[in-house]
Amino acid sequence: MIDTVIFDFDGTLADTSQVVINSYKHIYTVFGKDGFDEDYVMSTFGEPLALTLQRDFSEHSFEDVIACYREYQVERFNDEVSLYETVKEALDYLKGKNIKMGIATSRLRNSTLAAVDNLNIKKYFDVIITADDVEKHKPDKEPLIKTIELLNSKKENTLYVGDSRFDMECAINSNVIPVLCGWHKLSEELRNQYNVKYVLDKMIDIKEIV
Repeated sequence: MIDTVIFDFDGTLADTSQVVINSYKHIYTVFGKDGFDEDYVMSTFGEPLALTLQRDFSEHSFEDVIACYREYQVERFNDEVSLYETVKEALDYLKGKNIKMGIATSRLRNSTLAAVDNLNIKKYFDVIITADDVEKHKPDKEPLIKTIELLNSKKENTLYVGDSRFDMECAINSNVIPVLCGWHKLSEELRNQYNVKYVLDKMIDIKEIV
């Protein structure tokens, strides 16, 4: 019986895609890097930002690049980021059923906590695990297993809702039931690649599972 639902944050609870893409465009311009590819950037969603920037901007100072990225994004985040359709209704539904809820994200702790505060959803989550709280990141199982342990839950009673390959692989590696957000460009490809049983057209569809 499902008694726990854990969510990714970016692309799952909150629509951060455009502000993230624009942040990348900004640092590509500032650091004179050619070859910006939106599809490539979207394929990195779910990977810790630090890993992506260290790999893709290795010829520049990591501290300078990430500072530039964060400065651009922080100034725009509150105005450009919103919850996806029916997320609030889904969280209210789950809370009403006494489902334990957590977040396991590759976003850094400070920005995650600021975001959930701004979106007024912090009250729903008993545990929030971020990139700062683990040594190994998704698709490794550590973020999800740590969230489950802190919720005092069991893997077999847990759903992990996410939008990226990192999320699906993290759930599979943790022996947790994956649930895919089906409203993204690559959703159908991910559904087939990972043979995902549960795909949501909108978040409130989780009522059909829990």
